[in-house]
Amino acid sequence: MTGSTTPESGRLEQILQRVDAFKPVATRRSFMRKLLVAGGAAAAGAAGLAKVMPAFADAATDFAAAAVGAERIGIAFYGNALGSGSPWSATGDAATINLLNSSHRGYFQAAFNQETSHLATLRSLGVDFPAHTFKFPDGTFASKGSMLAMGAALESIFIGAYLGAVKQSAALGNDFVAEAAAQICGIECEHRVLINDIMGIAPPNDRFYEGDLVPAAGGLGDTGTRSTVYPTAADAVAALLALGITAS
Repeated sequence: MTGSTTPESGRLEQILQRVDAFKPVATRRSFMRKLLVAGGAAAAGAAGLAKVMPAFADAATDFAAAAVGAERIGIAFYGNALGSGSPWSATGDAATINLLNSSHRGYFQAAFNQETSHLATLRSLGVDFPAHTFKFPDGTFASKGSMLAMGAALESIFIGAYLGAVKQSAALGNDFVAEAAAQICGIECEHRVLINDIMGIAPPNDRFYEGDLVPAAGGLGDTGTRSTVYPTAADAVAALLALGITAS
């Protein structure tokens, strides 16, 4: 990321540009402004990371705890998009209109179930994240375009966080966390591709690698913006806060 408390506006703008088929330009710009304003407020949010980011003995455990929070956010997102909400959703956040067709609702219900299973596995490690309710920026679930833009941004952060967890856990010899993070990361990649498919991105599988291990070639299948691999759990949490998500 460009800084641990600054939203990656270029990458988010690219995501938002991809949803033009679903969202008027004025609405997209309004949503982008909200994300940038959230970035300005992220310094305060990051300053309060001690309140939402517990400190443990090592980086692997930090990532596992942060992943508990990320999975709760994922469950809240998919539940809100389906209109049903979730145990982790803020009151009044869930969509009040149908944002998805029947096939795409199946995608999102499956993702909701998958994130719920991920959370249970992470909690079995004995770690927790202090925040239990997550409120999204106003208007996130008011239209298909704004909902999909948020989903794409979330999944990119989730992927980068799990890649960081794999790297740190492997370096520390924590095989279980490294393997769990790798397996969950694969599913988060599936979620991002499905969101790309709903947004009409062609092809929806649009990158050769997630991080910057190999430079982008730019050919078919490698036109998507690579995910950031977060070096610390706090960096990943700050990126989520920079989207304007309020944790309590």
